[in-house]
Amino acid sequence: MEVFLFIGCVIFWILYYIFEGLHDTNFVKEVKIARSKLTDQQNNEIHEAIIQKELRWKFWDSLEKALTKIFIAILIYYISEDFIFALLLLLLSVCIRWLVHDLTVALGLGKGIKHIGPDFIWSDKLLRRLESAGINQYVVKLVPTIITIILVIYHISR
Repeated sequence: MEVFLFIGCVIFWILYYIFEGLHDTNFVKEVKIARSKLTDQQNNEIHEAIIQKELRWKFWDSLEKALTKIFIAILIYYISEDFIFALLLLLLSVCIRWLVHDLTVALGLGKGIKHIGPDFIWSDKLLRRLESAGINQYVVKLVPTIITIILVIYHISR
């Protein structure tokens, strides 16, 4: 049963975050279109307000995603009756989000796979610092994902 839940969750979260990444890409493009209609002075005047709105939007968006992850983890717990397994799949959903969502947004915006998001997001600030130290962002994103997958497989097999 756990193997099917694991495979199903991996497929679900990958698809979920591809669609969510495409949604966020369109949001960014929409903001760019709106800002392109303004003069430089108008853009400068509203720059801070736009950042505050984006942060507020990201807060509510993150809350929505967190509740979705928690709800799915609770369902997995009730199906499998294994708290550790449900917790590991919750952690895996976070890892998949960081990897798939950010890559989908970068490619959707046409910025390539090396793109790192805006400076006002803490995780992107961290990735920039690590990149400047010579650590590739995908190493940072893949290591926890691979470790979590190994832990899930180990937990299932014991």
